[in-house]
Amino acid sequence: MYKQIISASVLTASLLFSGCGNDETSCRIDVQQAIDEGDFTTAITKLEGECSTTFSDSDKYFYLASAYMGQSGFGVSDAVSMVVTASDSTGDTFSAFMQSVNDNKSVNALPLLDKSAGYFLMSIDPNATIADCTNVVLDRTQREENACLYVGFNQAITTATSVTYLTTDVDSLVASIDGTGTTPDDMKASLDAIAWATSSVLPNGSTITPSDVNISGTVYKHLEVLQNGKTFYRLASSISPDATNGSTVVTSGYCDVNGSTTPCEGIEDVDGSIYDANLSLACYACPVDFGDGDTKDMTQLLVDALNGGTDAISSVIDDADIQQSIDEFKTDMNVSADANVTIQDILDYLNQ
Repeated sequence: MYKQIISASVLTASLLFSGCGNDETSCRIDVQQAIDEGDFTTAITKLEGECSTTFSDSDKYFYLASAYMGQSGFGVSDAVSMVVTASDSTGDTFSAFMQSVNDNKSVNALPLLDKSAGYFLMSIDPNATIADCTNVVLDRTQREENACLYVGFNQAITTATSVTYLTTDVDSLVASIDGTGTTPDDMKASLDAIAWATSSVLPNGSTITPSDVNISGTVYKHLEVLQNGKTFYRLASSISPDATNGSTVVTSGYCDVNGSTTPCEGIEDVDGSIYDANLSLACYACPVDFGDGDTKDMTQLLVDALNGGTDAISSVIDDADIQQSIDEFKTDMNVSADANVTIQDILDYLNQ
């Protein structure tokens, strides 16, 4: 099998658009130039508007995937560079990668990464899933190899980005993983909330009080997490706690039952805890909208994205530096490089 050999030094804009053909129409040039210059909004506007019929569906989806990934804060070449340089750090490889991701992510990174991943897969086939990229295939087209490679990096970044949604203090979290600090209290609250939702032992001994809440028409479990004398708000799926399907929900900020953030502005201290004076307000951790009201389970983003992403990269790439880095993502968590990471592995890794 031919396997792509890619490193940060050779992953250029020309590779980003490989497989696009020789169509030199104004639209094609304008879209490529917009993405090259980091003007992702213009590229998306053209692809979804006046230039939508210029490209084949596969090409259009591939360009859209690249543009949305750029909007999330990560160009494809940036993603490769972050993966490779993470293993060169003095600390833990995945924690270094997570720090780099946190430094570069945009405000709405997770929904944008999710949209990008969907378009990369659609550029292969409208019904393609990450499973189509995780096995070594002998006769992949160049487009399939590129899309699978990029969606792999996308998913690795998605996992690291998801972790940054669990704490307001990523710097301290990274220091704790590297053995030079302690886990922030809001991270302990998040980890205990995930453990509660998955019917696992709470690693930090928080007291969790659950109650049902309907936010914008969807029922969740509102979790009041008491950790180290402070109260933190988290949100879990309605079926939680459940060992198989339970999970916390990806949230950002706080809102009322109508999804309005205005009544809940300023209820949080700098350490992520809720001010005592605001505990009586009807405010909840606000679910992140991934499009059309869709939300995501945190365990899915942490576990499935990491396993699927590393497997997709390994199925395509033949570069020792990249392979070493993604292997270390797992071995840093005390998991074999060829094994799947579990939510318990991630909880143990993040709770150091």
